[in-house]
Amino acid sequence: MRYLAIPLFAIALVGAVACTPEAKPNKRQVNVQDTAAAAENLAVFDEDPEPVKGKIRNQLFIMEQALLKAGTLELRQGGGFFPDLSAEVVLFDESPAGKTYTFPAEAAGLSPHLRLKRKLEGESLPDTETLMSAYQLNLVFGESQALGVPFNIELNVDQHQTLVKGAGFATYGDIKVVKGKLDTRYQSLDTLKLLAQGYVARHHEGISVERDFGATLYTNGTGNPASAFVGLEGRHSDGQPALIKLQFLMEPAGWEITNELSSDQIHEAHPVVRSIDGNLRSVEGLKARHVAGERFEKELQGSSMMDVVRGTSVQCYLSEQADQASCRAAANLANGDCHRRFYLLTNDGHAWSHVRDLRATQKVDYSTGKVVDGKPPSDYTCSA
Repeated sequence: MRYLAIPLFAIALVGAVACTPEAKPNKRQVNVQDTAAAAENLAVFDEDPEPVKGKIRNQLFIMEQALLKAGTLELRQGGGFFPDLSAEVVLFDESPAGKTYTFPAEAAGLSPHLRLKRKLEGESLPDTETLMSAYQLNLVFGESQALGVPFNIELNVDQHQTLVKGAGFATYGDIKVVKGKLDTRYQSLDTLKLLAQGYVARHHEGISVERDFGATLYTNGTGNPASAFVGLEGRHSDGQPALIKLQFLMEPAGWEITNELSSDQIHEAHPVVRSIDGNLRSVEGLKARHVAGERFEKELQGSSMMDVVRGTSVQCYLSEQADQASCRAAANLANGDCHRRFYLLTNDGHAWSHVRDLRATQKVDYSTGKVVDGKPPSDYTCSA
């Protein structure tokens, strides 16, 4: 069966599910032009740089991405969380723009370290060679630009059959730049955060952003649009605190900022993707998370906690027949605490509804649909 997405303009017309609060009007509806215009302002150079090429540990290397994070330049080939091939130059310097790094160096001082990584067949983690000497490096950075910094590199490590050289552009964080502009189709949290900051600059001129929170990306399975959320914390010009909560949808042209929530709403209760194509449990899981999110939002509002919530997550575990679900909801609080709730939901064939609250150790059994004891959530992270 094909499940059709509900148009965004029609969401406000859908009746509320039983036992859920009446949704408050969204503060602002925007279109893809807002996002595109924000990205336009982030142009960094006129032409594509010449890619870095060569070999790493005797394997052909063509740089696909260069990242500059926490004082380390990473040259990557491969799009996974762990690239197929990479060379990391640990600079011990978080402001390398306009500087040159060489090894062997003429003067005494802390020299860069190297990490040469390759993913072996059948292995999920890369094999890594770390070097603090026995290499030659000439690395020159240009001046800092909006999204990163240009560089030239020549790296030679004879003992590990590594030679890479060329010119590139290292981005600040996990983003991609195409023809001098931010690639708004790239699915990364850093891309979303940049677009969110650009949106605030355009639509909330009196607010200065101090930090982001709760950034979340949902891929929703093959063939379905990705969606995302980014929260921003800042201050108005008069010093009063401000919370901006933005929802994103992946459109053909790239990420679109589809909706701005009010400060007392959470994104799980107002999904921009309401239906997806997929198997029964995937489709019903999306619906169950929506219902659990609505209940969690109502409880947070009723407890007057919403002003200190800095990120939320809701996950539901369904029975094989998708007629029962145990859902966990978590809220990160501004003081570092974690607030959690646990729900049992049932599906009557038409809609999901809340049955009762659960203990932290309880969950629905996959085969029988009955509530059984399981493991409690981790104390080390505040996630559902």
